[in-house]
Amino acid sequence: MFDAHFTSYILNKYYLYCAIFTSNMNLSHLYTLIKKEFDLEFRQSYALFGVLLFAACTVFIIFKSFNTLGAFQWNVLLWIIVIFSGINAVAKSFVQENKETYLHYYTLFDPLELILAKLIYNFIFIVVIIALVILLLTIFTLNPIVNWSLFTQGALLGALGLSCIFTFIAALSGIDRGGTTIMSVMALPLVLPVILLLIKITAVSMALMVDTLVGGDILILAAIDLMICGLMLLLFPIIWRS
Repeated sequence: MFDAHFTSYILNKYYLYCAIFTSNMNLSHLYTLIKKEFDLEFRQSYALFGVLLFAACTVFIIFKSFNTLGAFQWNVLLWIIVIFSGINAVAKSFVQENKETYLHYYTLFDPLELILAKLIYNFIFIVVIIALVILLLTIFTLNPIVNWSLFTQGALLGALGLSCIFTFIAALSGIDRGGTTIMSVMALPLVLPVILLLIKITAVSMALMVDTLVGGDILILAAIDLMICGLMLLLFPIIWRS
């Protein structure tokens, strides 16, 4: 059971820490980097449409294999498709640009500006993937979601957690030039707590189970997101300088 005052205290301390830690950031630099991510993505549109095609084909294959899906299967398959589509989408974040480009960035931008720009872009991309997969599953099968408010809260927090994990692991694999191999090996175990909570929250939003403490699960998911984002903001500048 979560105490509201304790949760508020922790969140206030976290916001204070983030404000101090990011006080040297330049918002115009952040905007420029985010815009660069979108420009680069649309310039290399084959990668963007490749990820979306992967998600669409996966949903279609599942539909042709099962013909009909129950709500339990719909729930689990939704997040499995999102995980693997998200890995394919985020893995190229740091790999697609060469080392000389990042040396150039090092002279122009703060490392926090770079990692936050990547994080914001990847968060938007994963939210788009979630929306696309839900749309395709709805077209081909059904849509068992009853409580959209609860589902949206869980989906957005889950997208933030997945984007934090994938972005940080992509940064590590990109710097080490390990590509998608390191990304897959390191990311999949880390996303398990997020995915398990998402499956439970989604099941409650579909009325598949009754859980009066689902608000606690939302708080746990938010706490996991804050912890992962905090660690990423703390460790990335050290990794970047190395």
